[in-house]
Amino acid sequence: MTFLAATLHWLSAAVYPLALAWAAFSDSRRLMIPNGASIAITLSFLPAALLGGVGLGAVAGHYAVGMGLLMAGLVLFSRGFLGGGDVKLLAAAGVWIGWNDLGAFLVLVTLIGGGLALVILVIRKFGGQWPWAESMEWLGNGPDAKAQPVPYGIAIGLAAVLLLSRNPAVPASWAGLLGG
Repeated sequence: MTFLAATLHWLSAAVYPLALAWAAFSDSRRLMIPNGASIAITLSFLPAALLGGVGLGAVAGHYAVGMGLLMAGLVLFSRGFLGGGDVKLLAAAGVWIGWNDLGAFLVLVTLIGGGLALVILVIRKFGGQWPWAESMEWLGNGPDAKAQPVPYGIAIGLAAVLLLSRNPAVPASWAGLLGG
């Protein structure tokens, strides 16, 4: 691989964890996931995968996973279980996750999201003791606290990053850094 191709591969793959961090941080602060984060994640997979030697059939399979998660997420959104930004981020991350790690990804999102919900319950109960908790409105313990959503972008982003070393589209040079 030429230096230019390796650099483009590295840069396109770097978009994924950076955009996940952007989405998780934004969700933790404002309960909003920027559309740009989900778009960047979805679009960056194609060059990263092709430059990483992933075949077109496998690339199509990864995008099919994203489409399937989008469809399932829209059902959950219509029932009020997930927010719209969460659905888009889940689908975008699903493009990078693919079929092989889909089960592990969904289990991790569920476990991390459940743990996050428990932490939020504790913070809401004892939030007056931590001044930083008041800076995030969704951590409030007022009368509307039970109706306030959980920022699942954090769980989605963390689960996706935990599986990053298993991703065929990331540069091989990352393996040592990611424990792969």
